[in-house]
Amino acid sequence: MFTLQMKWRDEICNIGHDLKGLVDAADNYHKVLAENQKLFNEVQELKGNIRVYCRVRPFLPGQDGKATTVDYIGENGEILITNPFKQGKDGCRMFKFNKVFKTHASQAEVFSDIQPLIRSVLDGFNVCIFAYGQTGSGKTYTMSGPGTSKEDWGVNYRALNDLFDISLSRRNAFSYEVEVQMVEIYNEQVRDLLSNNISQKRLGIWSTSQPNGLVVPDASLHPVKSTSDVLDLMEIGQSNRAVGSTALNERSSRSHSILTVHVRGLDLKNGSTSRGCLHLIDLAGSERVERSEAIGERLKEAQYINKSLSALGDVIFALAQKNAHVPYRNSKLTQVLQSSLGGQAKTLMFVQINPDTESFSETMSTLKFAERVSGVELGAARSNKEGKDIKELLEQVSYLKDTISRKDMEIEQLLKEKSKSPSSSTDRNDSRQQIRRLSGAAGSGEAECEDNVSDDGCSVAGTEYSVGGASEAAADQMQKTPSRIARLFLTKNGQPANSKPKPRESALKPPGRTKSTGSQVTGGVSSLKPPKRR
Repeated sequence: MFTLQMKWRDEICNIGHDLKGLVDAADNYHKVLAENQKLFNEVQELKGNIRVYCRVRPFLPGQDGKATTVDYIGENGEILITNPFKQGKDGCRMFKFNKVFKTHASQAEVFSDIQPLIRSVLDGFNVCIFAYGQTGSGKTYTMSGPGTSKEDWGVNYRALNDLFDISLSRRNAFSYEVEVQMVEIYNEQVRDLLSNNISQKRLGIWSTSQPNGLVVPDASLHPVKSTSDVLDLMEIGQSNRAVGSTALNERSSRSHSILTVHVRGLDLKNGSTSRGCLHLIDLAGSERVERSEAIGERLKEAQYINKSLSALGDVIFALAQKNAHVPYRNSKLTQVLQSSLGGQAKTLMFVQINPDTESFSETMSTLKFAERVSGVELGAARSNKEGKDIKELLEQVSYLKDTISRKDMEIEQLLKEKSKSPSSSTDRNDSRQQIRRLSGAAGSGEAECEDNVSDDGCSVAGTEYSVGGASEAAADQMQKTPSRIARLFLTKNGQPANSKPKPRESALKPPGRTKSTGSQVTGGVSSLKPPKRR
């Protein structure tokens, strides 16, 4: 009996030792798992991969919670989807993302995983968070929340509240300015949700290379100092957003909502500045018309929504394939997201899925799209920080550019004024001066001709008047010669000709000039004829 008791004691001790080993192994496993996850996130950050978080919407009242397509959710981001119409291996598909939130995950739990990403905005990084999924899958619930109470706050409210808390804790070392924009893309038109008149002129989208970082510069920009300011502005924006009722969702978002937070920081010690931008985007849900039963205006909205989401898919496909050309300009949505998808930004996508069996096809297409997104490498994110020296140089460059622009405008204005004045008195004065010069040249030609004639008259001595009518005709022709020369100098428009006229010496020179005998003079006079006018 004593031997049996000792044996049982030894076995119990061995079991306790083995259990302790298992507990230690489990603890080490969780530590290693957390470390691996951390290293994986660091590798993804270096590569610039888009982080993808999946969130499963809970069943609504009246829905059968047992009829679900979600078969398994793992701790490392795995989710297994089963096809209710197929059995066996062919009916199952496993997806893996950075994180998968179960149906009972709270708003605070969801935000805690993306909080480090939000805080990097204060360090000068650009961050983009957008929610994607079918209509009624809970995108607006995740981004904005069902209400304005602190427990119901979505990512938008919590992100801005966190930014204010951090800026307050750093107030002794940094000074921050926070400004907010809120727009929507409705039927491929950008509208300002914080404006008093949302049906204002169409807003344009600028390139991401703008120095102030504004993508929609014409939208109103509101400075905020506290979380209450943000709540007031977002309440205005949500009330102005286009929503409608469909068969799938009683309050369906009919537009893409974009909340943009601009943060400018100043280091009080060294004077360096930083500029960060946070895009919080609630996309409208993709939908099948036969299920949503959309008609009329709702049908038109659905067509625009599906078209823009299809353009987003084309951009993601081009980025995943690393194509040279990425079709950002195919949609207003992709133009807004260009700075996040094509730049050095930190980007995260919430993929929302509906677990009921009727939405199986939409769930599969959504998860396949998210799988492609997770494979996109954007490159390492860069901080928008500027030192004091660089800031001064940039200010000087900006000042010089402004100066050059003003000078160009002044020159352009002067040219316009000159073109409006009557074809300038200056041009007419120049033409008159040229005519005078040409007339002077013609006069000198006339004087030379007269000298030649007088020389010839000397050679003929007293026979000037003996030639009678022939000499008078020659004199008349000599008087007419200058006007003919002047006409040759002028074009049809009254402008001087480029070529100089040749003196018509052959027509003015009397024959027989070389000899001065009387017979030669007589013969010369008798053969002198007035030149023919050409």
